[in-house]
Amino acid sequence: MYDAPGEQWSERTFEGEDFAEADLQELTTLGCTFLDCDFTDATLVRSRHERSAFVACNFRGARLTDAVFTGCKMSGSQFVDAQLRGAQFPACDLSGAALGGADLKKRDLSGVRLSEANLVDTDLSGSLLRGADLRGVRIGNTKMRDVDLRGALLDGFDPRRADLSGARVDVEHALAFAAAFGVVIG
Repeated sequence: MYDAPGEQWSERTFEGEDFAEADLQELTTLGCTFLDCDFTDATLVRSRHERSAFVACNFRGARLTDAVFTGCKMSGSQFVDAQLRGAQFPACDLSGAALGGADLKKRDLSGVRLSEANLVDTDLSGSLLRGADLRGVRIGNTKMRDVDLRGALLDGFDPRRADLSGARVDVEHALAFAAAFGVVIG
C-alpha cells in the first residue's frame, strides 16, 4: 500500500496499482499517469493534480474533499460513494466517468468534458456548466436546478430526465427542450 501524504510526484506512471486505503492527503502530482488504478477508500483530501491522467481508475469511497484536478484526464473512472465536497475539476476530461449519486452542487464545471458520463441521481444544483460537453450524458433523477447551461454541448441530452427548474439555457436549447416536452412554438 502507498502512503505518501504531502509528497510531490512528477511524470510518474502507474498501471494497475493498488492505492486502496492509502493516505495521499495533500499529495501533488504533475503530469503523472494512473491507468486502471484502485483508489478505493483512499484519502486524497486537499491533494493537487495538474495535467495528470487517471484513466479507468476506481475511486469508490475515496475521500476527495477539497482536492483539485486541473487539466486532468479522468475518463472512464468510477466515483461511486466518493466524498467530493469541495473537489474541483477545472478543464478536466471526465468523459465516461461514473458520477452517479455524486453531490456536485454549486461547482464551477464550465468547459468540463462530461460526455457519456453517468450522472444518474447526481445533484448539480446551482452549478456552472457553461460550455461543458454533456453530449450523450446519462441522466435520470438528476438535479440540475438553477444550473447555467449556456454554451453547453447537449446533443442527446433528454431534459425530461432531469429537474431543470430555474436553469439558464441558450435560445436554441430552450427550443430543443420545448420540443422534447411536445410544446409547439408558433
